[in-house]
Amino acid sequence: MKFLFTVLSVLIIFTGCAPKARLYTLTPQSASSAKMASYASLKGWREDDLADALSVFVRQCDSVDTLGMFRDLCPKAARADDARAFFEDNFVPIALVDREGENSVGLMTGYYEPLLRGSLTKKGRYRYPVYGVPEELVTVELDSVYPELRGKKLRGRLEGEKLVPMPSREQIDSGEINASAICYVDNEIDCFFLQVQGSGRVLLENGEILFVGYANENGHPYRSIGKEMIERGYIEKENISLQSIREWLENHPDKSKDILKLNPSFIFFKKREQGAVGSLGVELTPMRSLAVDRSFIPLGMPLYYEAVDPLINKPIRHLGFAQDTGGAIKGQVRADLFFGFGKKAEAKAGLMKSPLQLWMLVPKELLRRQ
Repeated sequence: MKFLFTVLSVLIIFTGCAPKARLYTLTPQSASSAKMASYASLKGWREDDLADALSVFVRQCDSVDTLGMFRDLCPKAARADDARAFFEDNFVPIALVDREGENSVGLMTGYYEPLLRGSLTKKGRYRYPVYGVPEELVTVELDSVYPELRGKKLRGRLEGEKLVPMPSREQIDSGEINASAICYVDNEIDCFFLQVQGSGRVLLENGEILFVGYANENGHPYRSIGKEMIERGYIEKENISLQSIREWLENHPDKSKDILKLNPSFIFFKKREQGAVGSLGVELTPMRSLAVDRSFIPLGMPLYYEAVDPLINKPIRHLGFAQDTGGAIKGQVRADLFFGFGKKAEAKAGLMKSPLQLWMLVPKELLRRQ
Protein backbone atom coordinates (compact mmCIF):
# COMPACT_ATOMS: atom_id res chain seq x y z
CA MET A 1 0.00 0.00 0.00
CA LYS A 2 2.90 2.36 0.78
CA PHE A 3 4.19 1.74 -2.72
CA LEU A 4 0.83 2.80 -4.20
CA PHE A 5 0.94 6.09 -2.32
CA THR A 6 4.53 6.65 -3.43
CA VAL A 7 3.54 6.10 -7.04
CA LEU A 8 0.57 8.41 -6.62
CA SER A 9 2.76 11.15 -5.12
CA VAL A 10 5.34 10.87 -7.87
CA LEU A 11 2.67 11.08 -10.55
CA ILE A 12 1.12 14.16 -8.99
CA ILE A 13 4.52 15.87 -8.72
CA PHE A 14 5.24 14.98 -12.33
CA THR A 15 1.91 16.38 -13.48
CA GLY A 16 2.58 19.64 -11.68
CA CYS A 17 5.58 20.23 -13.96
CA ALA A 18 3.66 19.52 -17.15
CA PRO A 19 2.48 22.09 -19.72
CA LYS A 20 -1.02 23.54 -19.60
CA ALA A 21 -3.85 21.22 -20.61
CA ARG A 22 -6.01 21.78 -23.68
CA LEU A 23 -8.92 20.02 -25.34
CA TYR A 24 -8.20 17.71 -28.28
CA THR A 25 -11.21 16.77 -30.42
CA LEU A 26 -9.82 13.78 -32.27
CA THR A 27 -13.05 12.34 -33.66
CA PRO A 28 -16.69 13.47 -33.66
CA GLN A 29 -17.29 10.98 -30.81
CA SER A 30 -14.19 11.68 -28.69
CA ALA A 31 -12.63 14.75 -27.07
CA SER A 32 -9.83 14.62 -24.50
CA SER A 33 -8.19 17.07 -22.11
CA ALA A 34 -4.45 16.52 -22.23
CA LYS A 35 -1.00 18.07 -21.90
CA MET A 36 1.84 17.74 -24.40
CA ALA A 37 4.48 15.20 -23.37
CA SER A 38 7.63 13.59 -24.78
CA TYR A 39 8.85 10.02 -25.14
CA ALA A 40 11.68 10.86 -22.74
CA SER A 41 9.05 11.47 -20.04
CA LEU A 42 7.51 8.00 -20.44
CA LYS A 43 9.12 5.79 -17.80
CA GLY A 44 9.79 2.32 -19.15
CA TRP A 45 9.27 3.33 -22.77
CA ARG A 46 12.74 2.10 -23.78
CA GLU A 47 12.21 -1.23 -22.01
CA ASP A 48 8.83 -2.15 -23.48
CA ASP A 49 8.69 -4.76 -26.25
CA LEU A 50 7.35 -2.47 -28.95
CA ALA A 51 7.69 -5.14 -31.63
CA ASP A 52 4.89 -6.97 -29.82
CA ALA A 53 2.89 -3.72 -29.62
CA LEU A 54 3.41 -3.09 -33.33
CA SER A 55 1.99 -6.52 -34.19
CA VAL A 56 -1.12 -5.68 -32.15
CA PHE A 57 -1.43 -2.38 -34.03
CA VAL A 58 -1.14 -4.13 -37.39
CA ARG A 59 -3.83 -6.66 -36.43
CA GLN A 60 -6.29 -3.94 -35.48
CA CYS A 61 -5.77 -2.20 -38.82
CA ASP A 62 -8.35 -4.60 -40.24
CA SER A 63 -11.04 -2.94 -38.12
CA VAL A 64 -13.35 -0.57 -39.98
CA ASP A 65 -13.29 1.86 -37.04
CA THR A 66 -9.54 2.44 -37.34
CA LEU A 67 -9.21 2.74 -41.10
CA GLY A 68 -9.96 6.47 -41.30
CA MET A 69 -7.78 7.48 -38.37
CA PHE A 70 -4.78 5.37 -39.39
CA ARG A 71 -5.34 5.09 -43.13
CA ASP A 72 -1.81 6.19 -44.01
CA LEU A 73 -0.13 4.61 -40.99
CA CYS A 74 -1.41 1.05 -41.37
CA PRO A 75 0.59 0.36 -44.56
CA LYS A 76 3.68 1.87 -42.91
CA ALA A 77 3.17 -0.33 -39.85
CA ALA A 78 2.95 -3.48 -41.97
CA ARG A 79 6.32 -2.63 -43.57
CA ALA A 80 8.08 -1.31 -40.46
CA ASP A 81 11.34 -3.01 -39.43
CA ASP A 82 11.88 -0.85 -36.33
CA ALA A 83 8.81 -0.73 -34.08
CA ARG A 84 10.16 2.00 -31.80
CA ALA A 85 11.05 4.23 -34.73
CA PHE A 86 7.60 3.67 -36.25
CA PHE A 87 5.77 4.93 -33.17
CA GLU A 88 8.19 7.77 -32.40
CA ASP A 89 8.25 9.00 -36.01
CA ASN A 90 4.49 8.92 -36.52
CA PHE A 91 2.89 9.65 -33.13
CA VAL A 92 3.11 12.36 -30.47
CA PRO A 93 2.40 11.47 -26.80
CA ILE A 94 -0.05 13.59 -24.82
CA ALA A 95 -0.72 13.09 -21.10
CA LEU A 96 -4.42 12.68 -20.31
CA VAL A 97 -5.80 14.70 -17.41
CA ASP A 98 -9.20 15.29 -15.84
CA ARG A 99 -11.59 17.88 -17.26
CA GLU A 100 -10.20 20.54 -14.91
CA GLY A 101 -6.76 19.94 -16.39
CA GLU A 102 -5.08 19.46 -13.02
CA ASN A 103 -4.98 15.76 -12.13
CA SER A 104 -3.29 13.18 -14.34
CA VAL A 105 -3.78 10.29 -11.90
CA GLY A 106 -6.76 8.07 -12.52
CA LEU A 107 -7.78 4.46 -11.95
CA MET A 108 -6.79 1.20 -13.61
CA THR A 109 -8.87 -1.93 -13.05
CA GLY A 110 -8.66 -5.28 -14.79
CA TYR A 111 -10.78 -7.85 -16.58
CA TYR A 112 -10.28 -11.32 -18.00
CA GLU A 113 -11.95 -14.11 -19.97
CA PRO A 114 -13.65 -16.56 -17.59
CA LEU A 115 -14.39 -20.25 -18.07
CA LEU A 116 -17.89 -21.48 -17.21
CA ARG A 117 -19.50 -24.92 -17.34
CA GLY A 118 -22.68 -25.30 -19.32
CA SER A 119 -25.09 -27.10 -21.60
CA LEU A 120 -26.89 -26.17 -24.80
CA THR A 121 -30.15 -27.22 -23.17
CA LYS A 122 -31.68 -26.39 -19.81
CA LYS A 123 -31.46 -29.39 -17.52
CA GLY A 124 -30.33 -30.39 -14.06
CA ARG A 125 -27.85 -27.94 -12.62
CA TYR A 126 -27.61 -26.11 -15.94
CA ARG A 127 -30.44 -23.65 -15.41
CA TYR A 128 -28.95 -20.16 -15.69
CA PRO A 129 -29.38 -18.77 -19.23
CA VAL A 130 -26.79 -16.87 -21.23
CA TYR A 131 -29.15 -14.85 -23.42
CA GLY A 132 -28.74 -13.78 -27.00
CA VAL A 133 -30.03 -10.41 -28.18
CA PRO A 134 -33.83 -10.05 -27.94
CA GLU A 135 -35.50 -9.41 -31.28
CA GLU A 136 -37.48 -6.57 -29.70
CA LEU A 137 -34.37 -4.61 -28.65
CA VAL A 138 -34.09 -1.26 -30.46
CA THR A 139 -30.81 0.69 -30.36
CA VAL A 140 -30.72 4.38 -31.32
CA GLU A 141 -27.45 6.24 -31.98
CA LEU A 142 -28.30 9.59 -30.40
CA ASP A 143 -25.47 11.53 -32.04
CA SER A 144 -27.09 10.84 -35.41
CA VAL A 145 -29.75 13.33 -34.32
CA TYR A 146 -27.95 15.30 -31.58
CA PRO A 147 -24.19 15.63 -32.37
CA GLU A 148 -23.50 16.89 -28.86
CA LEU A 149 -24.50 13.45 -27.53
CA ARG A 150 -21.51 11.77 -29.16
CA GLY A 151 -21.09 8.12 -28.26
CA LYS A 152 -24.48 7.95 -26.50
CA LYS A 153 -27.06 5.29 -27.30
CA LEU A 154 -30.69 4.81 -26.37
CA ARG A 155 -31.97 1.27 -25.95
CA GLY A 156 -35.53 0.09 -25.52
CA ARG A 157 -38.41 -1.76 -27.11
CA LEU A 158 -41.46 -0.56 -28.99
CA GLU A 159 -44.93 -0.58 -27.48
CA GLY A 160 -47.08 0.67 -30.32
CA GLU A 161 -45.27 3.81 -31.51
CA LYS A 162 -43.60 4.45 -28.16
CA LEU A 163 -40.07 3.42 -27.20
CA VAL A 164 -40.07 2.11 -23.63
CA PRO A 165 -37.21 0.78 -21.44
CA MET A 166 -36.08 -2.81 -21.71
CA PRO A 167 -36.58 -4.98 -18.60
CA SER A 168 -34.06 -4.58 -15.78
CA ARG A 169 -31.85 -7.41 -14.51
CA GLU A 170 -34.41 -8.27 -11.83
CA GLN A 171 -37.19 -8.43 -14.39
CA ILE A 172 -35.12 -10.50 -16.82
CA ASP A 173 -34.17 -12.96 -14.08
CA SER A 174 -37.90 -13.29 -13.34
CA GLY A 175 -38.54 -14.32 -16.94
CA GLU A 176 -39.75 -10.97 -18.32
CA ILE A 177 -37.71 -11.22 -21.51
CA ASN A 178 -38.34 -12.43 -25.04
CA ALA A 179 -34.92 -13.82 -25.92
CA SER A 180 -33.36 -17.17 -26.76
CA ALA A 181 -30.62 -18.66 -24.60
CA ILE A 182 -27.31 -19.46 -26.28
CA CYS A 183 -26.61 -21.93 -23.49
CA TYR A 184 -27.26 -22.58 -19.81
CA VAL A 185 -24.58 -22.54 -17.11
CA ASP A 186 -24.45 -24.13 -13.67
CA ASN A 187 -23.64 -21.12 -11.50
CA GLU A 188 -25.60 -17.88 -11.15
CA ILE A 189 -22.64 -15.96 -9.76
CA ASP A 190 -20.41 -17.08 -12.65
CA CYS A 191 -23.15 -15.99 -15.05
CA PHE A 192 -23.24 -12.55 -13.44
CA PHE A 193 -19.47 -12.11 -13.66
CA LEU A 194 -19.53 -13.25 -17.28
CA GLN A 195 -21.61 -10.16 -17.95
CA VAL A 196 -19.18 -7.97 -16.02
CA GLN A 197 -16.23 -9.31 -18.06
CA GLY A 198 -18.11 -9.08 -21.36
CA SER A 199 -16.87 -12.35 -22.90
CA GLY A 200 -15.98 -15.87 -21.87
CA ARG A 201 -15.73 -19.54 -22.70
CA VAL A 202 -18.25 -22.21 -21.79
CA LEU A 203 -17.08 -25.81 -21.39
CA LEU A 204 -19.96 -27.93 -22.65
CA GLU A 205 -20.84 -31.42 -21.45
CA ASN A 206 -19.34 -33.02 -24.56
CA GLY A 207 -16.00 -31.32 -23.95
CA GLU A 208 -16.42 -28.67 -26.65
CA ILE A 209 -15.67 -25.02 -25.93
CA LEU A 210 -18.30 -22.42 -26.77
CA PHE A 211 -16.99 -18.86 -27.13
CA VAL A 212 -19.46 -16.10 -26.22
CA GLY A 213 -18.99 -12.34 -26.42
CA TYR A 214 -20.81 -9.08 -25.86
CA ALA A 215 -23.54 -8.33 -28.40
CA ASN A 216 -25.72 -5.66 -26.76
CA GLU A 217 -27.28 -4.65 -23.44
CA ASN A 218 -30.60 -3.65 -21.95
CA GLY A 219 -29.74 0.04 -21.64
CA HIS A 220 -30.06 0.32 -17.87
CA PRO A 221 -27.13 2.06 -16.12
CA TYR A 222 -24.33 -0.07 -14.71
CA ARG A 223 -24.33 -0.10 -10.91
CA SER A 224 -21.39 -1.53 -8.99
CA ILE A 225 -22.46 -4.20 -6.52
CA GLY A 226 -19.05 -3.86 -4.87
CA LYS A 227 -19.78 -0.25 -3.98
CA GLU A 228 -23.18 -1.24 -2.60
CA MET A 229 -21.63 -4.01 -0.51
CA ILE A 230 -19.15 -1.54 0.98
CA GLU A 231 -21.94 0.89 1.87
CA ARG A 232 -23.88 -1.92 3.55
CA GLY A 233 -20.85 -2.95 5.57
CA TYR A 234 -20.58 -6.41 3.99
CA ILE A 235 -16.97 -5.91 2.85
CA GLU A 236 -14.40 -3.34 3.96
CA LYS A 237 -13.43 -0.86 1.25
CA GLU A 238 -9.73 -1.80 1.38
CA ASN A 239 -10.63 -5.47 0.89
CA ILE A 240 -12.99 -5.10 -2.06
CA SER A 241 -12.09 -7.21 -5.11
CA LEU A 242 -13.68 -9.67 -7.49
CA GLN A 243 -12.45 -12.46 -5.23
CA SER A 244 -13.87 -10.97 -2.02
CA ILE A 245 -17.20 -10.20 -3.69
CA ARG A 246 -17.47 -13.74 -5.06
CA GLU A 247 -16.55 -15.27 -1.69
CA TRP A 248 -19.17 -13.20 0.13
CA LEU A 249 -21.88 -14.09 -2.38
CA GLU A 250 -21.05 -17.80 -2.18
CA ASN A 251 -21.10 -17.68 1.63
CA HIS A 252 -24.43 -15.81 1.77
CA PRO A 253 -26.74 -17.59 -0.73
CA ASP A 254 -29.77 -16.17 1.07
CA LYS A 255 -28.68 -12.62 0.17
CA SER A 256 -26.82 -13.12 -3.10
CA LYS A 257 -29.84 -12.72 -5.38
CA ASP A 258 -30.78 -9.42 -3.75
CA ILE A 259 -27.22 -8.16 -4.21
CA LEU A 260 -26.95 -9.20 -7.87
CA LYS A 261 -30.20 -7.50 -8.82
CA LEU A 262 -28.86 -4.17 -7.50
CA ASN A 263 -27.12 -3.85 -10.87
CA PRO A 264 -30.00 -3.30 -13.33
CA SER A 265 -27.69 -3.49 -16.36
CA PHE A 266 -27.87 -6.77 -18.29
CA ILE A 267 -25.62 -8.00 -21.10
CA PHE A 268 -26.73 -10.03 -24.11
CA PHE A 269 -24.25 -12.28 -25.90
CA LYS A 270 -23.53 -13.87 -29.25
CA LYS A 271 -21.45 -16.87 -30.27
CA ARG A 272 -17.85 -16.23 -31.27
CA GLU A 273 -15.36 -18.24 -33.29
CA GLN A 274 -12.42 -17.15 -31.13
CA GLY A 275 -11.40 -15.79 -27.73
CA ALA A 276 -12.37 -12.45 -26.21
CA VAL A 277 -13.18 -9.74 -28.75
CA GLY A 278 -13.56 -6.10 -27.75
CA SER A 279 -15.78 -3.29 -29.02
CA LEU A 280 -13.28 -2.57 -31.78
CA GLY A 281 -14.01 -5.99 -33.25
CA VAL A 282 -10.55 -7.48 -32.86
CA GLU A 283 -9.37 -10.28 -30.56
CA LEU A 284 -8.04 -8.87 -27.30
CA THR A 285 -4.36 -9.19 -26.37
CA PRO A 286 -3.32 -9.64 -22.73
CA MET A 287 -1.58 -6.56 -21.28
CA ARG A 288 -2.05 -4.68 -24.57
CA SER A 289 -5.83 -4.30 -24.84
CA LEU A 290 -7.60 -1.63 -22.78
CA ALA A 291 -11.26 -0.84 -22.25
CA VAL A 292 -11.82 2.94 -22.19
CA ASP A 293 -14.52 5.58 -22.21
CA ARG A 294 -15.09 6.17 -25.90
CA SER A 295 -16.43 9.68 -25.36
CA PHE A 296 -12.87 10.69 -24.42
CA ILE A 297 -10.61 8.19 -26.16
CA PRO A 298 -11.18 6.97 -29.74
CA LEU A 299 -11.17 3.22 -30.22
CA GLY A 300 -7.95 1.99 -31.77
CA MET A 301 -5.78 4.74 -30.29
CA PRO A 302 -2.38 3.71 -28.85
CA LEU A 303 -2.18 4.31 -25.08
CA TYR A 304 0.94 4.12 -22.94
CA TYR A 305 0.02 3.30 -19.36
CA GLU A 306 1.73 3.20 -15.97
CA ALA A 307 0.06 1.31 -13.13
CA VAL A 308 0.98 -1.19 -10.40
CA ASP A 309 0.88 -4.99 -10.64
CA PRO A 310 -1.57 -6.17 -7.93
CA LEU A 311 0.32 -9.40 -7.13
CA ILE A 312 3.95 -8.29 -7.03
CA ASN A 313 3.32 -4.61 -6.20
CA LYS A 314 5.68 -3.34 -8.89
CA PRO A 315 5.11 -0.88 -11.76
CA ILE A 316 3.73 -2.13 -15.05
CA ARG A 317 4.36 0.08 -18.05
CA HIS A 318 3.31 -0.90 -21.55
CA LEU A 319 2.04 0.46 -24.82
CA GLY A 320 -1.54 -0.73 -25.19
CA PHE A 321 -4.50 0.07 -27.41
CA ALA A 322 -8.05 1.27 -26.83
CA GLN A 323 -9.87 -1.80 -28.12
CA ASP A 324 -12.85 -2.15 -25.81
CA THR A 325 -15.45 -0.30 -23.74
CA GLY A 326 -17.40 -1.09 -20.58
CA GLY A 327 -20.34 0.19 -18.58
CA ALA A 328 -18.17 0.86 -15.53
CA ILE A 329 -15.40 2.63 -17.46
CA LYS A 330 -16.19 6.34 -17.16
CA GLY A 331 -13.73 9.23 -17.39
CA GLN A 332 -10.57 10.21 -19.23
CA VAL A 333 -7.83 8.80 -17.01
CA ARG A 334 -9.67 5.52 -16.56
CA ALA A 335 -8.99 2.14 -18.12
CA ASP A 336 -9.69 -1.56 -17.70
CA LEU A 337 -6.70 -3.75 -18.57
CA PHE A 338 -7.32 -7.13 -20.23
CA PHE A 339 -5.27 -9.86 -18.51
CA GLY A 340 -6.24 -12.79 -20.72
CA PHE A 341 -7.75 -16.20 -20.04
CA GLY A 342 -7.28 -18.55 -17.09
CA LYS A 343 -6.85 -18.59 -13.34
CA LYS A 344 -3.72 -16.43 -13.29
CA ALA A 345 -5.49 -13.79 -15.38
CA GLU A 346 -8.47 -13.96 -13.05
CA ALA A 347 -6.26 -13.55 -9.97
CA LYS A 348 -4.65 -10.38 -11.30
CA ALA A 349 -7.76 -8.88 -12.88
CA GLY A 350 -9.82 -9.40 -9.74
CA LEU A 351 -7.30 -7.58 -7.55
CA MET A 352 -6.38 -4.82 -10.01
CA LYS A 353 -7.21 -1.41 -8.60
CA SER A 354 -4.26 0.84 -9.19
CA PRO A 355 -3.38 4.50 -9.62
CA LEU A 356 -3.07 5.09 -13.35
CA GLN A 357 -1.26 7.53 -15.56
CA LEU A 358 -2.23 7.42 -19.20
CA TRP A 359 -0.65 8.88 -22.32
CA MET A 360 -2.35 8.82 -25.71
CA LEU A 361 -0.15 8.53 -28.79
CA VAL A 362 -1.80 10.75 -31.40
CA PRO A 363 -0.88 10.51 -35.10
CA LYS A 364 1.16 13.60 -36.04
CA GLU A 365 -1.10 14.36 -38.98
CA LEU A 366 -4.19 14.26 -36.76
CA LEU A 367 -2.49 16.49 -34.19
CA ARG A 368 -1.68 19.11 -36.86
CA ARG A 369 -5.41 19.50 -37.53
CA GLN A 370 -6.15 20.52 -33.93
